[in-house]
Amino acid sequence: MSYADYIRAKTANHQPEPKKPDNSTKTILSLCDYSGIWSDPYREAGYNVIQIDLKHGDDCRLLTLDDIGSVYGLLSAPVCTAFSSAGARHWKKKEEEGNEQLIEGLSIVDATLRFVYLKKPKFWVLENPVGRLRDYIGHHKMTFQPCEFGGWCDNPTEDAYTKRTCLWGDFKEPEKKPVDPVDGSKMHRLYGGKSERTKEMRSMTPRGFARAFFAANQ
Repeated sequence: MSYADYIRAKTANHQPEPKKPDNSTKTILSLCDYSGIWSDPYREAGYNVIQIDLKHGDDCRLLTLDDIGSVYGLLSAPVCTAFSSAGARHWKKKEEEGNEQLIEGLSIVDATLRFVYLKKPKFWVLENPVGRLRDYIGHHKMTFQPCEFGGWCDNPTEDAYTKRTCLWGDFKEPEKKPVDPVDGSKMHRLYGGKSERTKEMRSMTPRGFARAFFAANQ
């Protein structure tokens, strides 16, 4: 083969890499996002992610419109302590004591909905376990189990467990890639304590779901 033929063959076989979209001007506001797992796919794709959590020293209830600017997408996972049906046996006692946890939880939900109303993002979603939040903001759009999206993980067994979770909002439903829930109710079995660490582990967004949600909402 002549050098000229070699160059022509090389050029013919060369496929330029598709140009990646510039997402740097698209802001994702991720509220109550301690671990950053839910917002990670957006961050990795070059979006401008603003990650807010009380444990990072940021309170979404104190943010102003000028603090944020325009919002392309909003993710929110308010603390579920006051809402989850897992704590239903304590609701009556909490009511008698003034319902401080419920009031605080609702104030975070309220902050989320105010941002949705004022910023009008292209998509938004609010996550919480099965419980009484629907009594305050209506019926959810969908529910999911972590194992239903385990196939999105590099290691599918990472999310091979159950924890029924509700989603409210305006978003495209993610594609499921289910795996067998061989770990059952792993979160309660392994992280059923009352320490801050176990609470953090229970509240972490399943990685497979985070990737699936990103794939459907860009």
